[in-house]
Amino acid sequence: MYDLLNLIAREGAAELRLQPESPPVMVLHGQPRVIDGPLITSDEVAELFRSIATEEQSRELEKCGDIRFSYKTENAMRFLVIATTRLGNLSLQVKNVGR
Repeated sequence: MYDLLNLIAREGAAELRLQPESPPVMVLHGQPRVIDGPLITSDEVAELFRSIATEEQSRELEKCGDIRFSYKTENAMRFLVIATTRLGNLSLQVKNVGR
């Protein structure tokens, strides 16, 4: 996940979208752009979520089906994370809010 967050920060992308059975997508200058690489599985999306969420946030996602929280990396990059579960699949939107 950290590599993807660094990529969108470095590129100046507004958002990262992760959906099962789709490639990662970053939104750059208002346009979605596919990030080269393999499709992401639902297990990988869940693993990426767990890598940045606290246990409490994970429990809230299970209970409510969605959650929003801010995330700050070690090098002070800030993101708004929106996690949504639909039909048993987790999707993530990670919005770049800068430093």
